[in-house]
Amino acid sequence: MFKILIGGLAKAKIVFVIIFALVFDSARAQNSSYSIEVSAIVVENLRLTTVRDLDLLSPPVQGGLISVNPITSTYAGLFKIQGSPNRTIRINYTPRESIIEQNEGLGVVQALYSMSAAGEDIQSGSFLLTQGSADVTIGALGEVFIWLGAEFDISQAVQGNYLSQFVLEFEYI
Repeated sequence: MFKILIGGLAKAKIVFVIIFALVFDSARAQNSSYSIEVSAIVVENLRLTTVRDLDLLSPPVQGGLISVNPITSTYAGLFKIQGSPNRTIRINYTPRESIIEQNEGLGVVQALYSMSAAGEDIQSGSFLLTQGSADVTIGALGEVFIWLGAEFDISQAVQGNYLSQFVLEFEYI
């Protein structure tokens, strides 16, 4: 049995706007005054919602591989990220991992993750993201949809318990 946990790390940047105003009383005056106005704009936090988990039990095993394509497979996981419309975010994840059997440690599963994204919930219209780190623009409605696919090589697996934690980090850039 495979178990994938999804964790999200949302970061917000605080933008400080500093305005300097230099005021001179007159050209002859020696005295000058300075005024500094400071304001802070807190950018909206990003929010991740899991719509559908990655299904690794239903896809057929072919040649020791379980394949879930993020663009075409109905088994792909689906996430919705909500944030500021038309802003760009960076998505980071570990694209490859070796998952060791938990009890005896005799088996191993090689995992290769892939993701696609779209501004609307239309999987077939999504585009493949660069593995590991990708920049994505949030749609005009403040949403971007992310599909998670994977290829699992189970040719070296033995019966047992395999646990993995898939971490997805994202932040405004």
